[in-house]
Amino acid sequence: MNILALDSSSQNISIGLLYEGRVLFDFNRKLSFGASKLVSFIDTNLKKYRINPEEIDVFALGSGPGSFTGLRASFSIIKAFMLALKKPAVCIESFYSIAHPLAKEYNKIAVISDAKRGLIYAAPFTAKGGLLKKEAKTALISLKDFAKEHAEYFFVTYDEHLYGQLTEASPGIKFSKTAVFPKAKYYLEIAKSLAEKGKFTDIGNLEPLYLHPKTCQIR
Repeated sequence: MNILALDSSSQNISIGLLYEGRVLFDFNRKLSFGASKLVSFIDTNLKKYRINPEEIDVFALGSGPGSFTGLRASFSIIKAFMLALKKPAVCIESFYSIAHPLAKEYNKIAVISDAKRGLIYAAPFTAKGGLLKKEAKTALISLKDFAKEHAEYFFVTYDEHLYGQLTEASPGIKFSKTAVFPKAKYYLEIAKSLAEKGKFTDIGNLEPLYLHPKTCQIR
């Protein structure tokens, strides 16, 4: 099964391809407004490895939370591929990708991102044997409240300024020392498992989770 995965929910534009059982490429580029170059990046990598888009069986897409422009770009591209090639897709929340590389080291992981106006998006995960399980729906909540409820978790985000706020909100809390961005390669294994079970996301249900929802904006 050949799977092309995309994530443009953050400044890290990420593309991964599972081809004939192995990860053929794992492309990551941190750019402001990089989503505008996503089509070019996809085309360059497919041509580099001499892959015809028709060889792709399934598309995997990071659904956010993330920027409006970035998610709109990746969702539009995947929908175009689905319609043109008549191939299915699976939609996976981007926080899974952030938590994934920490699953072998930590049993409890909290992923957060800045939703502005004093709020964060946050999701708690548990890990066992390297496998991730999301404990609750991604919440729109204050950092102080979430940190208080999950003080025993290891925190991670790509919004590095939140680490300083974490220290103020909950002294002694453990967190990553660096920014951790979503990476498309971490969707490939999940997408393969879902596809083998026939659990695809209908094109009409492909919905992104934008980073700054209406509740965070000035009315």
